[in-house]
Amino acid sequence: MKRFWLLIIFILGSQFAFSPANATTSNVVRLVTEPNRNLSGFFYSDDLVTRLAPTGDLGKLVFNPSIRPRTWVVDVAFIEDVIAMSTEYKIGLPGGERIDGTGSTVAVNWLNQFKFITVNDPIIVLPYGNPDFRVVKRYAPGELNFYYAGASQKLSEFLGRSVRSDRYGFYSVSKLKDTYALRSKYSEIRRSITQIEQAVDAPELRDLRLQISRLLNPQITNELRARLIKNAYREEKLANRSLKVISGRYRITSSSSKLPITLVNDFSVPVKVNLKLTPRNSRVQIESVKGISLPAESRIQLAVELDVITPGTATVGAQLTDLKGNPITKKSNLFLNLSVVDSRVAWFTSSAAIILFLAATAQTVRRIRRSRK
Repeated sequence: MKRFWLLIIFILGSQFAFSPANATTSNVVRLVTEPNRNLSGFFYSDDLVTRLAPTGDLGKLVFNPSIRPRTWVVDVAFIEDVIAMSTEYKIGLPGGERIDGTGSTVAVNWLNQFKFITVNDPIIVLPYGNPDFRVVKRYAPGELNFYYAGASQKLSEFLGRSVRSDRYGFYSVSKLKDTYALRSKYSEIRRSITQIEQAVDAPELRDLRLQISRLLNPQITNELRARLIKNAYREEKLANRSLKVISGRYRITSSSSKLPITLVNDFSVPVKVNLKLTPRNSRVQIESVKGISLPAESRIQLAVELDVITPGTATVGAQLTDLKGNPITKKSNLFLNLSVVDSRVAWFTSSAAIILFLAATAQTVRRIRRSRK
C-alpha cells in the first residue's frame, strides 16, 4: 500500500515539475509590450527605439540573453510593431500632426539579432495582441482560436520555422478588469468586422480583426485603451465604407426605365455579392440583383429595370448581402422623383406646342411683310 502511494506522489510530482506553467522563470524570456501603434498604423511615440537598443530593456533580452535552456514567449503584435519600425514610419502626435520616426536602423538590428539568437530555442506564441486569456476564453472562444492561428502563422513566416501556441494560457497574464462596457465595445466592433468577412476574404480585413484583440490587452492604461477604442471605431467605419451602395437622388420621367446604381469595392480583393432592393411604398416596382462580381478597388454602375406605378415620390432601400442573403453592409437610400406623364398627354402637349410655334412664326412673317409695305 505504501508503495502505491509513493508511486502516485512520484507521478504527480513529475507532472508538476515539468508543467510549462511552472517552468523556471529565469529561463523564460518574454517579448511582450503594450501596443506601440494604433490600428491605423501610426506609432504613439518613438520610445520603442530606446527600448530596442542594445542597452534598452528589450534590447538586452536579445543582445545579452539568459543562458540556455531558455524559452521565448512572444506577442506577435509586438514583433509586427518592430517590423513596421524597420522601414519608414510615422508618429501620430495628439494634435493630429504626423512626424517621421527615426528608429529604422535600430529596429532592423534588433530583428536580425532576434532571429539569430532564437534559432535553436523553443518559441511559445501568445494570442495575437496579448489579450486577457481568461476574458476572451469566456466570451469569445472562437476569436481566441483566431488570434492563436494568426499569431502562429505570422511568426512562422517571419522566422521561417515552426512555433508553438500557448493554447492553455500557461504564459498569459490575466490582469484586465472585466467590465461590461469594455466587452460591449469590443463585441460591437468585432461583430461588424466579421459580418463583412462573410463576403470579403481580404488580408487587410483579417489584420484589422486581429488588431482589435489589443483592446483587451491587460498591460495598457485606461487612457491608452480609450484611444485605442476610439481608433478601432474609426477603422471599423472605414472598413464598412469600403463596400457600399452609393445613395442618390433620381428624376424618373418614363413609366419604364433603367435606374443607374453605383456600387463600390475598395478592398484589395474581388467580391461577389447580391444587391437587395426594397421599395418603401407601392409607387414603383424593382427587382433585386444576384451574383454581382465587383473587381478589387473598383466602382461599377448597374442599370436596373424600374417600373413606375403612380407618379409622386418614392424611396428604395439598397443593401449588399452575401450570396446566402445575409446583410453585409448598411442600407443606402435611393430617392426617386416620379414625374411620369401619360403618352397621350405627352403627344397632345407636344402637338399643341408645335401648333403654337407655327402660329407664332406665321404672325412674325406677316408683320415683316407689313413693315416692308
